[in-house]
Amino acid sequence: LASTPWFAWSLATSLESQHPLMAVESTPNADAVLVLGGAIAAAQLPLQPHLGLGSAADRVWHAGALYRSGKARWVLLTGGNQPGQQDRPSEAEAMREMLRVVGVPDDAIRLESRSRNTRENASFSVAMVKEVRARRVLLVTSALHMPRALATFEAAFAGTGVVFVPAATDAEALGDVPDAASQWLPDANSLAWSGRAIKEYLGLLHVWVVKVMS
Repeated sequence: LASTPWFAWSLATSLESQHPLMAVESTPNADAVLVLGGAIAAAQLPLQPHLGLGSAADRVWHAGALYRSGKARWVLLTGGNQPGQQDRPSEAEAMREMLRVVGVPDDAIRLESRSRNTRENASFSVAMVKEVRARRVLLVTSALHMPRALATFEAAFAGTGVVFVPAATDAEALGDVPDAASQWLPDANSLAWSGRAIKEYLGLLHVWVVKVMS
């Protein structure tokens, strides 16, 4: 069942529809744009001389568009390296390189380069948000990831007065209804898609359990 396009699409849509995508022009102004890692891999010379753009690279592109449209003064980047990759530039540094290319100046960018997951993205970003004195922050991540990311950041920043506004991008399910003739034919891509959606629901459950226990 999890391998069928219909199941994968239904599960993903239930997450992505919680925070519909907004055009850059319709996005409210804020003090900062905060972008989560998981989108770009740093270059590794000499064999991989360019940035590795993952399927979620829309996050960085969208953040650059928000900045160029004057939606916020600061762009905050959070993302470190996974275990065993400490010798490489961090995800935050790779995102900064791409943002430079799309016109975001260095003096508008701040980095958090230690985090390895969404929970650490949130907790390690507290100091960075305080540094720029942001009170209203546009949170940029993939639409599938946004419900868990928003809940995690709101929990980490509870009591600080910081307000997070979801600025989702990288939608996979919205507007892409499976073809009626093939929606019940299992395929590997649908299984992977279902797996990522289930991971997000388990992550939401974890956030809820931690909140209740605390």
